Amino acid sequence: MIMQNLNMLSSIVFLLVFPILPMVVAYPSTAAPSNLWKISSMQTRVAMSGNPSALVILESVSTSYRLLFGFYTMDGNAFTLSVLLMGAQPPAIWSANPGDPVSQDAMLNFTSDGNMLLSDGDGTVIWSTATKSRSVAGLRLDVSGNLVLFDQKNSSVWQSFHHPTDTLVLGQSLCRGMNISVKPSKTKWPSARIYLSAEFGGLQYSSQPANYSQSFTEVASTKSDCYAFVNGSFGFPNQVFWLPQARSLQYMRLESDGHLRLYEMQGYSSPRLRFDVLSLAMKFCDYPFACGDYGVCSDGQCSCPSLSYFRSNNERHPDAGCTLLTTISCNRAHYHQLLPLGNVSYFSDNMFRKLAISSSSEEVCKQACLIDCACRVAIFQYYGSNHYSNGGNCLLLSEEKLISLAEGSSDGLSAYIKIQGTRSIKKRITAIVCSVIAGLSALGILFSAIIWKMCKKEEEQLFDSIPGTPKRFSFHELKVATSNFSVKLGSGGFGSVFKGKIGRETIAVKRLESVQQGTEEFLAEVMTIGRMHDHNLVRLIGFCAEKSHRLLVYEYLCNGSLDKWIFHACSVFTLSWKTRRNIIISIARGLSYLHEECKEKIAHLDIKPQNILLDDRFIAKLSDFGLSKMINWDQSKIMTRMRGTRGYLAPEWLGSKITEKADIYSFGIVVVEILCGRENLDESLPEESIHLISLLEEKARSGHLLDLVDSGSNDMQCHMEEVMEAMRLAMWCLQVDSSRRPLMSTVAKVLEGVTSLEAAPDYSFVPSFASNGASSAGPTSSYVPSESHLSGPR
Repeated sequence: MIMQNLNMLSSIVFLLVFPILPMVVAYPSTAAPSNLWKISSMQTRVAMSGNPSALVILESVSTSYRLLFGFYTMDGNAFTLSVLLMGAQPPAIWSANPGDPVSQDAMLNFTSDGNMLLSDGDGTVIWSTATKSRSVAGLRLDVSGNLVLFDQKNSSVWQSFHHPTDTLVLGQSLCRGMNISVKPSKTKWPSARIYLSAEFGGLQYSSQPANYSQSFTEVASTKSDCYAFVNGSFGFPNQVFWLPQARSLQYMRLESDGHLRLYEMQGYSSPRLRFDVLSLAMKFCDYPFACGDYGVCSDGQCSCPSLSYFRSNNERHPDAGCTLLTTISCNRAHYHQLLPLGNVSYFSDNMFRKLAISSSSEEVCKQACLIDCACRVAIFQYYGSNHYSNGGNCLLLSEEKLISLAEGSSDGLSAYIKIQGTRSIKKRITAIVCSVIAGLSALGILFSAIIWKMCKKEEEQLFDSIPGTPKRFSFHELKVATSNFSVKLGSGGFGSVFKGKIGRETIAVKRLESVQQGTEEFLAEVMTIGRMHDHNLVRLIGFCAEKSHRLLVYEYLCNGSLDKWIFHACSVFTLSWKTRRNIIISIARGLSYLHEECKEKIAHLDIKPQNILLDDRFIAKLSDFGLSKMINWDQSKIMTRMRGTRGYLAPEWLGSKITEKADIYSFGIVVVEILCGRENLDESLPEESIHLISLLEEKARSGHLLDLVDSGSNDMQCHMEEVMEAMRLAMWCLQVDSSRRPLMSTVAKVLEGVTSLEAAPDYSFVPSFASNGASSAGPTSSYVPSESHLSGPR
């Protein structure tokens, strides 16, 4: 129904548009199926200003402008299939593959059954009109710039106007379900885009992942499905935006700074900028990327919050944002300070109200930002005129959110930016405090005791009010929930795990026993774990930080840990190949999330079957990922003490320079254990078979990998080809050189069938120097450190 209305509206629009254009003779070019255009074989090339050029398929010429359809390139190597308006900069007003250019070996195939296919040199289909068997008779390029596939009655079957990219041409409509979009030039998000889309009741301007949106409603009370770009307005028949009258062909382009600009052709020369279309509804400072991160916008000018703590990213372009002079360090969180910003607020009041959460006071909001290392800006606004009784809205901004500020502040609003303090300031403050305490003597001791009790009570209330924290339980609540910690599920180096129940939900309570942390440090770690949300990580429900008690409350997974199912404790039931494969995929997805999808890379550092739990459907979830090591994205390696479990350590632990690739080696060991149905180190076996990975290396070199597959599972024997592929993937992860191991996202894609394995890996899974060691595992055993250096399950 919408498409019928669109075709009817297009007819009306063209009657309104083309009478105002000069009387011209158009020469639309057409093509009929079947036809094939290969880039490397095309001869008709049109040069443009600079290096860009076009390989022409169709051409449409008027007295004031020239349109082309073909392959557009800026460097002669990467090509997009585009409609080009000669003279425009850039010339593409529509592209089939704007974000996925093809090579010189690509081709466009107009098949005999009416479908158009753009294929790259390797045969991959990049784009298609999906018009197979729809009676397509030909292809034409209209004088309006519309690329049309038409049938025997000359009716449109498919047209580029229904699939806009970043440009709308005079006569084109934007209907519900359509949008134009562009990648912003100033952004920290590689996948960020700005959109102008048609919605019921108006147009919507938005940006993702900045989570910003603004709506522009129609003038009339009736609602439209389509918004036409006609002479004098955008949104016909219910005008949304007024536009200057057209004297020649006009087009609107959503550009990388977020502005929607109207251009008009001037013969064959460069077009003239006529109007900034959104300027009547949005000021310069209303655009989400106007001044970049940390930039403060004021009447079209950009500046940094404080020259004492910030510098401009580009002195010649103040709109490129600002950078802290001293990087915020989570390892020195006790020196973090909040710098108050006078007369500064969030760039959008609507976005502030949308993103902010309720907080009991300004002080609680500030403390929440100080405790959360990821927080960079805190903005608080009281609800009403009484600034001390009824709380307000608190907005905490991290690097994952849009940190865009504007000059001007309403009553009751305060803004603070986090900076990295120095040790000297801390020492001076400590010296002053100590002097005062010494001077007050006995009276000071008594006074301090009273203040300590008051602060302790206030601290408990403060942590309960911090936004974004998982649920906090009292020690008594967890003692009751676990029946005084009576049902023990397991234990490890950091404490024991107990089964419990809160309401109808069964829980697992981990009671930490050897963790030396203050309340603020523990709470900051809990907030870090609580922000992780993935189907393949065990969900943190809550925590307890009461006096010396430190407990974590997790979801309970009824099938326990993986080791109970793969090491044949029960010979009656064995896991099928499908179940084992799904478990391997789940582990890979969980590690991919920790390594590549968190703000800071998280290395688990203790991947083993005992730390992989199974739910009622045997879906695997990683546990004990919270007390592991965080790695900033700009760090290639970190120094850390040896941790992990004997038999699952990567070779690089010997040097203590660790990356997330250590997890990938451990993952490879776990995969081999799943496929072979035995532990990596099994001292009950003959000496030459104790160490599974050394045995794997030997069997791989001799071509007898089949000998290792779990003989207790008939189902595994029936899927031997898939099992061998998984074995080869595990060997790829077990490379001694950590740089040769794949990313976990690549591993997941291989398992899901999205991509394929690389060339066969080296059959070297154990460091060469380990062959001389006197390990009990035999002459080919890898390095196995003393258990006194290792942690158990955390």
